[in-house]
Amino acid sequence: MIRTRTLFALTLLGATGLCGAVIFEGGPDTVIFPRQTIPLFFNHDYHVRVPDEAKKTTGEGLDCDFCHENIAESQRSSDRDIPGHDGCDGCHEEWIGDEDEPADRKDCARCHKDIDLSVTGSVAASEVSPMHIPKPNIIFSHAVHSNAELDCLACHANVPKKTLATRDDFPTMDQCVDCHMKSGASIECTTCHYSDISGRVVTQYREGQLKPNRLHSYAIHDANFLDDHAVAAQRQKSYCDTCHKEDYCASCHNGVARDVRYHPGDWISMHYISAKKDDTRCQSCHRVQSFCLDCHVRSGVATIQNVTKTLTRRTVRVNPETNRATGPHPMGPDWIERKKSRNFHGFHAQRNIRACASCHQEQYCLTCHMSKERRGGIGRNPHGPNPQRLKGSLASKQNARMCLKCHLPTDPSWR
Repeated sequence: MIRTRTLFALTLLGATGLCGAVIFEGGPDTVIFPRQTIPLFFNHDYHVRVPDEAKKTTGEGLDCDFCHENIAESQRSSDRDIPGHDGCDGCHEEWIGDEDEPADRKDCARCHKDIDLSVTGSVAASEVSPMHIPKPNIIFSHAVHSNAELDCLACHANVPKKTLATRDDFPTMDQCVDCHMKSGASIECTTCHYSDISGRVVTQYREGQLKPNRLHSYAIHDANFLDDHAVAAQRQKSYCDTCHKEDYCASCHNGVARDVRYHPGDWISMHYISAKKDDTRCQSCHRVQSFCLDCHVRSGVATIQNVTKTLTRRTVRVNPETNRATGPHPMGPDWIERKKSRNFHGFHAQRNIRACASCHQEQYCLTCHMSKERRGGIGRNPHGPNPQRLKGSLASKQNARMCLKCHLPTDPSWR
């Protein structure tokens, strides 16, 4: 099952990289096309369906521009071109009525959902709920697309199958990007999205914050994006620049601010948990051998001492009352001598050497583990019960620096 899911995910990502956009969005963004209120009954299916006596189907067979007669000249996304009483009057005069002869309540209820049929008399204007269709937050011209001889169904494919068409029948960004790429039209963000004086995309609207929510340039701004955004930034920084200035990144990455999304208020007392888990995300901002060491020295967790005539930092503090060494780990035989103990330092070093490096430098380890040939070494073997397994290994051939920390170049034991 795991292998199947992995293959599916790789296939999907591969397809995304090839075509640039994948048509799988559930609907248009609510920030771009805000929610609507349309308290009407209508049947697009019936109005556009061509009648067929053989199939015993009824319909009017109307083209889209029969009702939306001005849409081909529309140059603004705010142009609704939705027919009102005057537009429907040509076909449904008997339903609509006029001032001299008001329409019957039953006729009004054919279209208006909120007509109370238990009440007698003509319908008052206050009984009819208004239609609310907010202005879209997008740059769009029907005229440009009409002049390119695009059919209405290219963007509104499901409308002929619907009763009442709503904002859910507008095209998604995936569809727009895919069509623009195929036709050679611009896919720059500011082609469709409003921009500010700096040329960056406007992302804050009354309806909420505009952000990518699908695989556009691999920048899915979901709940995990705080951890995953480095991938998108490394792949295509220019895509990030369309919305964000550099100071936006610096607000977290300047090495001074502590973003509460990463570090809660009591982070200092809790951070060792992540450090012990070998959380590599720490090193995306902090250098273990400088940031951690400096903080630990300032706070008294570590002290600076002269070890083998080399200035180094070590986690050793002396309790003034007992005159015994203390530290964040056991300081007795379990830590130093008893190799089978769960507290033996070798086990912890192999498990997470980064945690050790937050206080200790290599020189501190070498005070015990340097070979006897080296000055000051006492020859404690760090290789385990079978040091021959490292002799002539690929590591020693490609990078001898680690071996030469303990062994002389003339020492044949590591070659």
